[in-house]
Amino acid sequence: MPSRTKHDNRLPFGSGADLKKFLESNLTKSLKQLIKVTVNMMVKEEMREFRKEMTGEMRSLYFNGSYKRNMKAPLGMIEGVPIPRFRHGVDGYTPNSLSVFSEQEDQFMQLIGEMHRLGISQRKVAKIAKSCFGIKLSANRVGHVYKQLAEKEEAILNTKPLTDIYQYIYLDGVWVKTKGYGLDSNKSALLCALGVTKGGERKILGFVVADSESYDNWHKLILSLKERGMIGKKLKLAISDGAPGLIKALKQLFPQLPHQTCIMHKMRNVISSASHKNKKEIGADLKKLYNQPNLEKALLSFKSFAKKWYLSEPEAIEKLKYHYKETLTYYNFPEKDWKQMRTNNILEREFRELRRRIKVFDSSFNDTESAKRYAGTIFTYLNQNYPATRRKLHTKT
Repeated sequence: MPSRTKHDNRLPFGSGADLKKFLESNLTKSLKQLIKVTVNMMVKEEMREFRKEMTGEMRSLYFNGSYKRNMKAPLGMIEGVPIPRFRHGVDGYTPNSLSVFSEQEDQFMQLIGEMHRLGISQRKVAKIAKSCFGIKLSANRVGHVYKQLAEKEEAILNTKPLTDIYQYIYLDGVWVKTKGYGLDSNKSALLCALGVTKGGERKILGFVVADSESYDNWHKLILSLKERGMIGKKLKLAISDGAPGLIKALKQLFPQLPHQTCIMHKMRNVISSASHKNKKEIGADLKKLYNQPNLEKALLSFKSFAKKWYLSEPEAIEKLKYHYKETLTYYNFPEKDWKQMRTNNILEREFRELRRRIKVFDSSFNDTESAKRYAGTIFTYLNQNYPATRRKLHTKT
């Protein structure tokens, strides 16, 4: 794919072949449904705009259901696309959006592909729509379309039934800016769960947008996973950042499930409590502590660390001692898997992509509902398009 400069307005598909390859490799049956919904909403929003411009009796036009049309697209025939209609026909009026059924089918597919790639950046979509259709979409119209699309994707991700096939579950939260969320804070916590199967397939299983990482909020998310089908018969390990409310919720809902606190989170907490002059040396000592060949030597290393820093860095020692043994759970598993299961890095990568895309909103959301819709869109995209597998993890028999 050719690179684009700041002033290059080309779409990211160099040719029709590139577009077809993208669609065939990344979009599935869910995209066909997405296209149906999108066409329906775009036509309906255009008809609403038309009605606003009318005067007299014509201003009282009413919708009267829809009729079906088929669309020939690069990913196959899309049957039964619902097209809204007025109760009484309007002579000479045809919505411009219906051009997607004629010579501009490929351009419309580019628009949908780009919508899915970029999340719900309305300014970019309006620009692409103008390039594809030669028509200007009002901000109101784009907003209606994307709100409804994002709500559907968020609902699918958080309500879709789960199969009980996951052996590892990663849990973590990321804070996002939300304007006017509360009296004391303009931030909300996006709490997320990611599952990995025995074969290495990974998926974002669900998320919630909350005011904190409290027990109640984590309990709500984890309980929803169980109610949707992940009852935990195959779960071997839960990996998290060690938040107290999260651990409490896990122990209540999966009392027999071993828990691993992310060593990177633990190390950052310890180092942040140390004085500036000792941070570098403490960081080096912590790396040695967590790279011991077995549990026995790791515990001995902890004692040596505590003895060395107890007098000069008591706060750092207290941070390390808090649930310290839960950072060593990985020693109960094969050594070749330690690197993958002792951190939350796999979920942190998803969060980095989320933060990168949030920049299109000046790194903030208008409210928690928009944060929820956007997260649903991005996580759905990541589930469909990011590498689905990682190196297979093994457990002791």
